[in-house]
Amino acid sequence: MRYQGWLTWVTLGLAVAFVPMAVDSKPAPIQFGSQINQLVERVDPNFNKTTQQTQQRAISTNETPIESIVQNRQLSRTYYYHFDTNVSASAKAVFENAVAVYNQTGIVKLVPGTGTDRQNSITFFVYSKQMPSSGGTTMIESGHGGPQIIQQTGWNAYTANHARAGLNVYYPAAAIRKSVAIHELGHALGLDHSRYRNSVMYPVDQGNTALSAGDINALKTIYGTGAK
Repeated sequence: MRYQGWLTWVTLGLAVAFVPMAVDSKPAPIQFGSQINQLVERVDPNFNKTTQQTQQRAISTNETPIESIVQNRQLSRTYYYHFDTNVSASAKAVFENAVAVYNQTGIVKLVPGTGTDRQNSITFFVYSKQMPSSGGTTMIESGHGGPQIIQQTGWNAYTANHARAGLNVYYPAAAIRKSVAIHELGHALGLDHSRYRNSVMYPVDQGNTALSAGDINALKTIYGTGAK
């Protein structure tokens, strides 16, 4: 595109004014304002119209992304979950609340237990990580989680997800929350960060405790409708 090189320099110049705050260890997307659109529209009058059409199509689907490691995997909808020995009662409570939210969908089935190597499992854990301060501002990491695919091919083949979901208890007020536990459990089940604020997978904690339509659709993509 004719303005691509020029737009790159404008983007770099504006980026320093935005500091994302992530709920977990994955980077939050940087949201640029309308300034770039206005500048680019001067070069390409059709840019704004095309962008609006693209955004309308995205909003209509509102799909939550799927972790790349989980895409196109045949995973059972049943998971066995357990807690590390150092998980406090308060952390267990929010994790159990998160489990209930996903079980209510009927798409996945999370049950207490350890499971076998061939079965899906989730380990709930806590950790303590102090974040560095820069310019008097601290970017808090509330937790992190994600899938770990175990696959055996050939005879007796299987695919399993041995996932983990954790809370950063160095910041208990920010981390030991139902919304954060739902977010990290979402990562464990294969959901990636969403750019929509109503999604539990939005990278900055919005206090969301109900799965959005995009979250549910992504779970259906991974696990089917829950009928099996």
